[in-house]
This record gives sequence, structure tokens and C-alpha cells, in this order.
Amino acid sequence: MEPTTRAAFDLGRVRDAVAPVLASHGVTLVDLEWTTERAGWTLRITIEREGSADAGGGVTLEDCADVSRDVSSVLDVEDLIPNHYNLEVSSPGLDRRLRTPAEFVRFLGKTAKVKLSRPAPDGQRLLRGELLQAPEGQVAVLVDGKRIEVPFSDVVEARLVFELTTQPKPKKGQRQGKETAKESGQARRSAEAAPGSASGRSERGSEKRK
Repeated sequence: MEPTTRAAFDLGRVRDAVAPVLASHGVTLVDLEWTTERAGWTLRITIEREGSADAGGGVTLEDCADVSRDVSSVLDVEDLIPNHYNLEVSSPGLDRRLRTPAEFVRFLGKTAKVKLSRPAPDGQRLLRGELLQAPEGQVAVLVDGKRIEVPFSDVVEARLVFELTTQPKPKKGQRQGKETAKESGQARRSAEAAPGSASGRSERGSEKRK
């Protein structure tokens, strides 16, 4: 069978079919993508824990695996996708995309990179800085101590910036305990996984379907 095109099936029906599964696991849908990659077609479902204040969405690898298993079962029964595909379920990751005005408000005070379709008042097309409160329909970023405000409609892409907090070096002759070393190791792994890597723009569960 030839690979299906983007218009070959209704993503809205897929969204409706998986909604009860996500609700049963206490997670919400952040994004639903149908893309083609080297391995073939991929249905990518991004989820987060309902009510989580964590930029990464508050979901674990186990959550993603459980949701992936149950979503697979539902899609097999509904038979909404007529060809072979890979199913990926992941959290948004620490460098999550910001897609809506509500998400900009949700992450006020966080550092973000905002790509614009046209230059901001100061001539920049890429803003990097702290997200600030802004009037409706606007986005405000504190860049190098200067507030820059642009229309939300000018935003092409925006992502949070994961910033690794470094720990002070121990004084000469002072040894770090195992607990500190363990935390540092976890931080390094988070830093390596966070910027959109295969292992996890986040936590992720995946499998091949059909």
C-alpha cells in the first residue's frame, strides 16, 4: 500500500478517539502530529499531566508507555489510519513549544526563544529572554533588560529555554557527598535529553503499528 498523505484521514477523528484514553490516565493532549520521517509515517502524541506546573508536563516514561499501549488498542479497533505507522507518545520536554496565548501566560517569568515573521520594534527577529505580562493579543519579552512587545500573530515559533542550574564548586579539600553527585548526574542526563533529542524531547513511549 502506498504511504497515505496528510489528507487521507481525519486527525480530528483521531483526536476524538484518543481523548477518553488520555482522560482515563489523568493527562491532557498538548499536540497531535502526523509526520513523515526516515522510518516512515509517525503519529506523535504529546501529553502532560492535568494541572501540572512543570514545564516538562509532569509525566513519566511509564505514563507515556501506558498511554501508548491503550491508544494503540483504540486506534486498532477504530481503524482510522489506513497504513503502517509509528506511534510516539511523549511529554512536551523542558524546551516545550509555546503555541497559544494561554501558554505564554502560563509560563510568565520563564526564559523563552521567540521567532518572529517580521522584525520587532528594535529590529530583531529572534527574541530570547524572560516572558512578561502583556496586553491581550501581544507577547512581551525582557531582552537584555529591555522590554520588547510584539503581536502574537507575528510569532512563528516559540520555545522555552532549558537552563541548567550549576552548583558551586566544593572548597579545596571538601568532598561532595553521594547525594549531590547523584543529583548532578541526573541534571546532566536531563540537559542531554531536553533539547529535542530522540530520547526525549521528553519522556517518550513508542511502537510500530500495523
